[in-house]
Amino acid sequence: MRFIQIIESESDPAEELVKVQGYAEQMVGETNARRATVCGDRDRPGVTLMIVEFDSAESAAENDEKAGTQEAAAENSDGTTFRNLDVHGVVEI
Repeated sequence: MRFIQIIESESDPAEELVKVQGYAEQMVGETNARRATVCGDRDRPGVTLMIVEFDSAESAAENDEKAGTQEAAAENSDGTTFRNLDVHGVVEI
């Protein structure tokens, strides 16, 4: 079952995008993440939400254990929250 992790932090979306691009370049062929979408919350300036997609929850858990992921996580600001979502379906509109 596809899996999505939503990561919310108090940060600048443009800076987070640069970090994610660097992570993606560093982890080519190693990360289990399939896609990361970086968003700024219009209603809460200074809040970033990242939507990271994986093939499964198990794939995400395996990815969490990788050294590059651990290093990237250590750079997250305090108060970062994670929401873990099983994808039951996607409807293209």
